[in-house]
Amino acid sequence: MSLRMPAAERREQLLAVALDVFAREGYHQTSMNDVAEAAGITKPVLYQHFESKRELYLALIEDAGARMLEVITTDEIAQSNGRRRTELGFRAYFQWVYDDHDAFQLLFGGGSRRDPEFSEAAGKFQSQVADAIEPLITADIDPEHRRTLA
Repeated sequence: MSLRMPAAERREQLLAVALDVFAREGYHQTSMNDVAEAAGITKPVLYQHFESKRELYLALIEDAGARMLEVITTDEIAQSNGRRRTELGFRAYFQWVYDDHDAFQLLFGGGSRRDPEFSEAAGKFQSQVADAIEPLITADIDPEHRRTLA
């Protein structure tokens, strides 16, 4: 007898699997059937969590962005100052890029830019990342240029 996975846990599993499938195949080449098959579930189960491929992709953008922001806005970074804050912030950011490359591509790669709704969703996180990184850039750089660097 198999036990049902709790809904929140199933959703996280589906997002992880979908990220892998979309990263490998791209948005247009990926079907909901591909995601369901990779997750080892039926399509109706997938549709219980996401009404459409579009909704699933937007949820991926939201999930990836939230994970990234969580990594670069920790209390340890916020409570540090000067060079230590800069070092911690950039290490966290680049470690996230390395560890979660597919999510980075989802947010900053070309795929999310081709669709206005995807672009807007990813752009929200891109802006929040710039807001989080800007204070990490040393004070001796002109404030106008800090935002450009971020």
